[in-house]
Amino acid sequence: MAVFPISQVIPEKNIVVFAPHFDDVLFMLGGYILELREKKLLDTKKFHILLLFPRSNYLARTGDGNRDTSLERQKLATGIRLLEDMDCLDELLGEFNYRYELAGEKECFTRAKAFADSEMEYPCGRYEDFAEDDWAILDRLKTRVGHWAKKQDTALVFPLGIKEHIDHFITREAGIITAREMGVTALATFYFQEDKPYGGLASQEELNRVDTFIKDNKLASEIYRHHPEEVIRLAFKHYTSQVEEVYKKGIRERSNFLSKTVGKNYPCDRMLKFIPI
Repeated sequence: MAVFPISQVIPEKNIVVFAPHFDDVLFMLGGYILELREKKLLDTKKFHILLLFPRSNYLARTGDGNRDTSLERQKLATGIRLLEDMDCLDELLGEFNYRYELAGEKECFTRAKAFADSEMEYPCGRYEDFAEDDWAILDRLKTRVGHWAKKQDTALVFPLGIKEHIDHFITREAGIITAREMGVTALATFYFQEDKPYGGLASQEELNRVDTFIKDNKLASEIYRHHPEEVIRLAFKHYTSQVEEVYKKGIRERSNFLSKTVGKNYPCDRMLKFIPI
């Protein structure tokens, strides 16, 4: 399997990132953006960040505080996480070099989703775990995606949903359903980026489900050079209320696995592209 030059991974000029949470641009596309920057190609792209689930009550290492869904807790968590995200994006993309939009959906914890049995603090879920509000979110996101799919010279980037964090799963499904329904009538191109740190922490069963998703939707794999240590540095510099030590393990192990897959001695990451028939 070949490693793509970074200029060929997303040829479109406009990149719309459907980011579930405040740290997901870095953990989804940090390596891609850093490689663009290294090759002096960052100014050839225009980034529009769609932050989908900003109404958060989650702060790492605060125990029962993450079960507090009051407005005051949401104000505290959302305010901290918003500023952390913008500070990171300013360093990653450059101040005033991106557009930033909050969709206003409630994050999983504010929807009373339970913790997964995992090294990380998050709720997992697939369709069988959906409640009425999850179906409503999916419908709203499909409408949003459909709007952006009508734009020319535009890439729409979604999380691949490894380990099935329920917010990532809803976002991914809104993307793939719209991609299949619109087919060749869509003017934009649909991409699904491996999301970290989940890739390096997933069980074989979870990875098998992702492989099935890729095969069922005939997604084309695009491997490119990654920068995991710089992603980790940025994460632990900026997202102090969100990251945990296990993130380092997940980022490094997935990068190393992909490097071995393609027989390279440098870190790698992977993007999947939807090709309509």
